[in-house]
Amino acid sequence: MKKLLIAFGVLAAISMMSCTGEVKQDVQPEEKTDSIEQLEIQEVTGVAVDGAMNSVYLKIGEDTFEFSYPDLEGDHRDSWSINDTLTVRYYETTDGDSVTEVINQTNS
Repeated sequence: MKKLLIAFGVLAAISMMSCTGEVKQDVQPEEKTDSIEQLEIQEVTGVAVDGAMNSVYLKIGEDTFEFSYPDLEGDHRDSWSINDTLTVRYYETTDGDSVTEVINQTNS
């Protein structure tokens, strides 16, 4: 029991000494690369072939692309129907595309 108390006391003393030492870290501010101002807005126009309330499948040439915009404000999102011509503005991030605007060209 006496050895256990001594071992615990030594461990506590070492822990206390490591807490009192001054540790400096050279921390660089993280650069934000995902602000909209720094990213290039891209734009595609195609025909709506499917989708739902917060997403659309656009037929562009022979390819079909899905764009999802669950957090897009209503004033940046036109309503649309199948076969409407839509323009989608977006920018690319490390997590995927982020839609900034959905414009219905059929109603314009």
